[in-house]
Amino acid sequence: MLPVLFDRRALAASLFAIATMVVAFVLGFIWLQFRIMSVHDRELFQSLERAIVLTTRMDTPEDRAALAKSLSISNENIPDKRYFVLLGPNGSAIVGDLAKVPERQRALASDSAAYRVAIGDGRDTYVRSTRLADGARFIVVQPDTARFEIAKALGRVAVGIIVFVILIGIATGFVLNRYIMGYVRGLADTARQIMRGQMAARAPAQQRLDAMGALTMTFNEMLDQNEALVTGMRTVTESLAHDLRTPLMRMRRSLAAARVADSEAVREQLLNDAEADVNRALQTFSALIDLARAEAGLSRDSMEELDLDMLAKDMIDLLGPLAEDRGQRLECSISPVKVVGHRQILAQALGNLLENAIKYAPIGSALKLVVRPGADDAGPEIIVEDRGPGIPAHAREQAVKPFVRLEHPSRQPGSGLGLAIAAAVARLHRGKLILENAEPGLRVRLQLGIKQQGLSPAAT
Repeated sequence: MLPVLFDRRALAASLFAIATMVVAFVLGFIWLQFRIMSVHDRELFQSLERAIVLTTRMDTPEDRAALAKSLSISNENIPDKRYFVLLGPNGSAIVGDLAKVPERQRALASDSAAYRVAIGDGRDTYVRSTRLADGARFIVVQPDTARFEIAKALGRVAVGIIVFVILIGIATGFVLNRYIMGYVRGLADTARQIMRGQMAARAPAQQRLDAMGALTMTFNEMLDQNEALVTGMRTVTESLAHDLRTPLMRMRRSLAAARVADSEAVREQLLNDAEADVNRALQTFSALIDLARAEAGLSRDSMEELDLDMLAKDMIDLLGPLAEDRGQRLECSISPVKVVGHRQILAQALGNLLENAIKYAPIGSALKLVVRPGADDAGPEIIVEDRGPGIPAHAREQAVKPFVRLEHPSRQPGSGLGLAIAAAVARLHRGKLILENAEPGLRVRLQLGIKQQGLSPAAT
């Protein structure tokens, strides 16, 4: 598969943004050029107007000859700057040549005229005309190249800025595209690793918490959940294959032996052994299903508000006789606590903890059960404490894994799923399972709804 170098939608958006900026700049430039040229025209017309006003004030029939001489001198010495035309009342030329006035009919058409004429080669001519008191006409002609120079300079600047904007837009789009595609490529590579079976693969974590960083975090959280689901399913299937094989094989041997048994007593014993193996297999299967449901979080939709203290009392009523049979005392300290949780799975977890305590505690010893509200930074918790052999500190992390059974002289039969199920139930309720030394014995704290980042599925 060829690497994706750009995203078509992102490229189209970048081109549209660049085109929009260019069009906006061109429109702005046209408006700016119009305003600058308007100011330039106004200043030139005002300059011609001042010349008209000054000449009008100086003009009298007695001083007209002196005025004509002054205008002639100006025409002869500064021919390229400003040109004067003075016509007598009868239209005859006193100063200047009327033929040098562009569009002279416009200059003669009214008592006062002002206009601009483009004469080519980048030159413009400004004309201002007025009629004097005795009917004579005075015309001022002003050649100008500044207008063209200003327009040319503005045009060069505009082209340069447009090229700059396009280059910056392309560079920005390229950098942004590489930035986004880097994220996308990282996610795609991670997804391909997941498809190849590398369930521990994760997208590169970003230091900055921007939109892409949040996307990467969410993607990795999704992969964590996916890995937990796959691991749960794998645990169930592998455990079923491993832990059910032995009792099923023993059951088959018992049934085969029962068929050929000579005495009824032997046959009855073999059938009883087969039935015990069936019960053990069903027990293991049920525990595995509970573990898988808790690990996968499939029971969160079934959560409801419940009284944790009443649940604990129900479990005491159920398992209390078992403790009494072993001569054990169950000391309880149960406070009223309401939580949002899954009743059946919580009962399963608490039952497992109580069964373990009863199983491993010495005969005639005391057991302790505590249900209390949460502390400052934690939700409610259930505490089960016994006076048994306990679990060494170095083995506690291993003890909460499925099918782990620690070597100990007082080792009891079981599947090794009790603590694993309790730990999974705690995680399902946004809590955790803590193993502590009770000196002697083991103290197990099942915390629910630890308060962190606004998560509170369990509330007191």
